[in-house]
Amino acid sequence: MKLMHVLGIVVLTALLSISGTFMIMKKNYENEDSKRVETESENVQTISKEDEKEKFVSTVDTSGMGWETPEFSKRVDEWKSGDEPFVGNLVEEVIQEMAHQKVIAKTKEGSIMITPERIDTLIQMVEGNKDKYERRAMSDKYAPYEIYLDILKRWKKGDFSTVDVDHNILMIIQGGKPPEGLATGIASEEQEIDYIFQVFGKEVKEVFGTTEKRN
Repeated sequence: MKLMHVLGIVVLTALLSISGTFMIMKKNYENEDSKRVETESENVQTISKEDEKEKFVSTVDTSGMGWETPEFSKRVDEWKSGDEPFVGNLVEEVIQEMAHQKVIAKTKEGSIMITPERIDTLIQMVEGNKDKYERRAMSDKYAPYEIYLDILKRWKKGDFSTVDVDHNILMIIQGGKPPEGLATGIASEEQEIDYIFQVFGKEVKEVFGTTEKRN
């Protein structure tokens, strides 16, 4: 009976020892597993941030043709009502070069920064010289000045939701433009801010207008 009692104590002690060892091992494993999950999570976040950086693509054309066209922007800025008209083909060139700020295209010939003041000046310029724009555009249904005003008045409201289409219409009106210059999409706000800094040397925190689709 005494022997059985001793054996019981021995077995119980062994069981407690094994159980304690198992609990310690389990605790260590849980700690290691938790550290592994945290490390993997940090690695995923790091990769995600690197991916975001890699996704950014500048829309600046560095071929040498896409930089600012100060002679055109100066003529717009200095134009006053009663001056000689800013002839039709230059108006469409200016509007197209303004669109370069907001579009994605393989090549861009010249660029003019979009400002509300320049849009207002161009509207005044076109409206005051409707009878002088003789070039036909797209079809006989619309005169060029009607297309210019349609684009400019939407832009004046801050609506750039079809700026890529606007750009391409003006390219077609002009004719002789390389197909690589056709807009293939609209730049993100981040891309546009970068474009304004790189091409016009101006730092902005937000851009004029929106590219959200409107009803």
